[in-house]
Amino acid sequence: MNLLHSGLTYIDPRKLHSWAPDNTVQIIEIAACHSAHTSAAKTQGGHVYMWGQCRGQSVVLPHLTHFSCTDDVFACFATPAVSWRLLSVEPDDHLTVAESLKREFDNPNTADLKFLVDGKYIYAHKVLLKIRCEHFRSSLEDSEDDIVEMSEFSYPVYRAFLEYLYTDSINLPPEEAVGLLDLATFYRENRLKKLCQQTIKQGICEENAIALLSAAVKYDAQDLEEFCFRFCINHLTVVTQTSGFAEMDHDLLKNFISKASRVGAFKN
Repeated sequence: MNLLHSGLTYIDPRKLHSWAPDNTVQIIEIAACHSAHTSAAKTQGGHVYMWGQCRGQSVVLPHLTHFSCTDDVFACFATPAVSWRLLSVEPDDHLTVAESLKREFDNPNTADLKFLVDGKYIYAHKVLLKIRCEHFRSSLEDSEDDIVEMSEFSYPVYRAFLEYLYTDSINLPPEEAVGLLDLATFYRENRLKKLCQQTIKQGICEENAIALLSAAVKYDAQDLEEFCFRFCINHLTVVTQTSGFAEMDHDLLKNFISKASRVGAFKN
């Protein structure tokens, strides 16, 4: 059964130049119901906001809800209750291959391998890791160990890496994505490296721009390096007043000033 309300509109968040309750939140999903005059947005951090008509009241500014998805906003607050996206109702026992893999991530009941990171376990499946990652294909080939201790990377970063192997997506703030970019470079996971760069681009701001530029240079992410450099040039006055700029590595600072001069940043 398919359900769709024709009065709903989905707006691609990539086309939104800037929207946020505090001008720093990164929006990944936004939708609106014209008939109910209700709108909702979901941030990169998983928070859901709503504004518009709410049970007879007018909410002018985006209001933080307790929901985890935008669908719940329209189901709870819109009159009548609607859905902004096409829904497919399937039997409870029907799961696609991708959905089944996502469900099994970090499942101690079916896992045959545990990673010990920062004193905490992450449960995984050897066969899937070997299928999805060249590093594991070689390191687990003749290994009979069921516990692997990992000290090179933090728990959030390594968990995100393993989850990526199950879901083909990442969900990290830009600062953590820098650590995952380091891991992706170390394991030569080029697709993961691209996803990390996309996440970092979405989360860049004046305060972290220099740190992200430094990370891009360190991990030889040339596209990300150029993006961060252009951001710094476009926000040069604010960026040069941040603590990150004051603590900038000498060689990186020298190269930054030289490159900025060549593009005319200091004409005035």
